[in-house]
Amino acid sequence: MGRPPAATELPEPKRGPGEALVRVHAAALNPVELHIWNGHFFDGPPRPPYVIGLEGVGVVEEGERLSPGTRVRVEFVHPGYGRDGAIAEYAVAPEEPDASDRASQASVAPIGDELDDTAAAALGVPVFTALMCLERAQRAGASLDGAHVLVTGATGAVGLVAVQLAKLMGAARVVAAGRNRERLDRALSLGADATVRLGDAVGAEELRERFSDAASGRLDVALDPLWGAPARAAIDALTRDGVYVSFGQAASPLAELSGIPLRNRRVAVVGHSGAWATPHERQEALARAHELARDGGTPLELDTEELALDEIGNAWERLSRSAGRRLVVRP
Repeated sequence: MGRPPAATELPEPKRGPGEALVRVHAAALNPVELHIWNGHFFDGPPRPPYVIGLEGVGVVEEGERLSPGTRVRVEFVHPGYGRDGAIAEYAVAPEEPDASDRASQASVAPIGDELDDTAAAALGVPVFTALMCLERAQRAGASLDGAHVLVTGATGAVGLVAVQLAKLMGAARVVAAGRNRERLDRALSLGADATVRLGDAVGAEELRERFSDAASGRLDVALDPLWGAPARAAIDALTRDGVYVSFGQAASPLAELSGIPLRNRRVAVVGHSGAWATPHERQEALARAHELARDGGTPLELDTEELALDEIGNAWERLSRSAGRRLVVRP
């Protein structure tokens, strides 16, 4: 699409039947929006012009089922495919999502007041994504109770949340892997037991040894948004009946894998994409994750930075480099 998005004046959107008009107080930026904007997403190029922003928090101005003043979370599966997003003063979303067109699905749901606007916006997509990946591992046969878990890309928002949730779900040892040393230290402060520094010069075999050593010679679950060489190393490091969950390809779209772990150690390789979950599934996963945190007495954390709407160009340029720091726009 060329230039980064910029703030502009638009008419206030009008809600249709069954929709709510939401006054947005805070909206988080997500790295996947770069892929959408650049036409690299699997749904193909978006349909500009459109308002960016997968998720936001605000209050209902007008609605049918929802009363004015109701505090809500609004989410768009992916703006740019028939709907505008949340980084605006106002957003419109259906009160009961229509699942007939996956790419343009949107939802609005009441939320409590446990989190302030910035935290509620930041602790959305990364939270239900991380939980769904851990639950995907469970459905593939993994037990998280006492498990040794590897999280690659743990310097990113999803990875940092996955570290926290893995501990809350009973993991005995969690290994965080990533490039940024400062963010790896942050992962340690959020519950990781060990870290592995990733780098371009590290081969798959050496990386496998690092993963195995950091996991104390036993690795039950690996969550990986990177693919490429880290995927090969993580799968090779898994021990008997281990489960590998792929949820991205930030390192490479291709990975050369050995069949030996799959056969000799009965390793399972599964995938997850939140884009294929319905709005209700995403809402329910988000609620489960925050309930886990409340029950564990440990609120989920992510570092945030607030930005004004007219700073969106600068924020967009920084989005791919923000690592675990969530950029939250306050319209």
